[in-house]
Parts: sequence; C-alpha cells; structure tokens
Amino acid sequence: MASRPRPLIPACVALAVVALTGGSALVTAMGAESWQLTAPDRSALRFTLLQAALSAGVSALLAVPLARALMRRHFPGRGALMRLMAAPFLLPTIVAVLGLLAIFGRSGPVNGVLQAMGLPAFSVFGLHGVVLAHVFLNLPLATRMLVHGWQAIPAERFRLAQSLGMGPGAQFRHLEWPMLRAVLPGAFVLVFLLCLTSFAVALTLGGGPGASTIELSIYQALRFDFDLGRAALLAAVQFLLCAAVTLAAMRLAVAEGFGAGLGRHLERAAGAGWRMQPSSLWRRPSCWRRCWR
Repeated sequence: MASRPRPLIPACVALAVVALTGGSALVTAMGAESWQLTAPDRSALRFTLLQAALSAGVSALLAVPLARALMRRHFPGRGALMRLMAAPFLLPTIVAVLGLLAIFGRSGPVNGVLQAMGLPAFSVFGLHGVVLAHVFLNLPLATRMLVHGWQAIPAERFRLAQSLGMGPGAQFRHLEWPMLRAVLPGAFVLVFLLCLTSFAVALTLGGGPGASTIELSIYQALRFDFDLGRAALLAAVQFLLCAAVTLAAMRLAVAEGFGAGLGRHLERAAGAGWRMQPSSLWRRPSCWRRCWR
C-alpha cells in the first residue's frame, strides 16, 4: 500500500533553509554598531531596486514579442538561434561584461561609428550600462520561459479558435494572454532576483559610488572595513527583499486553466495560420478514426 505524502517534510525543509540563511545573518547582525542604514547604504539600496526593476521590466517586455515571433515563424537557422540563446548561461558573467565593453567601450565599434558621424561618445558605465548588461544576460532566459509557456498551450485550443472564426487578436486575448499572465510574473521575478544579487556587472559597469548595489556594499564592508555586523545587516535586508518579491509574485500569478492536450505539436509557417503536426501516436489511422468519430 502506497504511503501518503507528508506535507510537513517540505515545510520543515523550507524552515531549515530560512533558519540557516536568514537566521545566521540576523545573529551576526546583532553585533552591528547600529541597525540604521547609512546614507551610502540607502543610496545602494535605491540603485539596486532601480536597476533590478528596469532590467527585469525591459527583459520581460522584449521577451514577449521575441518568444511570440519564434513560435509563429519558422525560418532557416531558427534552431541554431534557439541554441545560441543559451550562451549567456554558459559564459561567465565577467566574460559577457568584457564582451560588452569591447563593443560599447571607448575604443569599441559603436563609439567609432559615433565619432565618425560627429556625435558624442557613448559611455557604457553607469545605470544604463548595468541595465544593458543585465538585459543581455537575462533576456534569453525570459524568452525561453515564454517559449515553453507557448508550447504548453494545447494545440486543440488554436484549432477550436480557428473553427470559431477568431482572428489573431481574439486568439491572443483568449489563449495567449492567459498564458502570459501565468508565466510572465515568474519570468519577471526570476530576472529581478538575479539582478538584485548581481555582483560582477555592478562592480565592472557601476561607474562609481553613485551606482553601487547592496552586493557591493556587503563586499566593501567585508573587504575594506571588516565590519561583519554591517555586512550581515545588509545581507538580511537583501534576503528580506528577495522574499518579499517572491511572495508578491506568488500572489500575482494565476493558473492557466487550459488543461491537458492530445499531444500534438503546434507550428506556424510564415504567412500561414496555426497548424498542428500529429505525434507518432496520432499518425495511426485507427486512432484518428476513434478520436474524430
């Protein structure tokens, strides 16, 4: 007889993780001289939230048309493009940042073109440089999440929508928008958390104390000041921010409600409507007769 699942085990594991991370930070923060954040720490907190929100928002907004185009259009090299989108996950962050510096740096091709046109040079350091690097690193992640969301929509829903005479706008409103409401908050939160805890990008492209993040403040407190209490206090603040954003995303996320499909793959050719490719099971004539009778 199969044993019933024990719901207390995941809860105990979650409490243990919280105790080991947040609890240790709070205990170490008890040794801080003051529990009030200094002016540089408040500035780093504001910059951290600003760059994370901008990076996550731009990545999520650009991922919607990119993922929709990859799902609705099939062109030569599409598979290679999908594989290349995994490159930012394989590259070390500092390598990607150095690549951006080689392109957008003072002696890069972008500034070379601007100089030839008589325009002012573009500085990649500062808020816009941090956001650019984060979008470059996290846009493929958000796009792949949305592509998986589109692939999860049963193909029969699009066939039914076509039989009812729904246009592209109606299909987007009734089929694709519910999927976006369910997947997009998770993609935004994941990118936001990655940008919130980013270190190498802010260290390389921050451009000074005015573009510092909480991670850099923790590093400064440990490396230069050796103030363990202040570093632990900043770590606790960062942990609470990540937990608050995660809980907010869980409240905003909604279920798709599409249900399970019949296992057919959805494709769209250029200039054509949605079409379904039957899987190996559906290629059997007997199965077609039984299911469409």
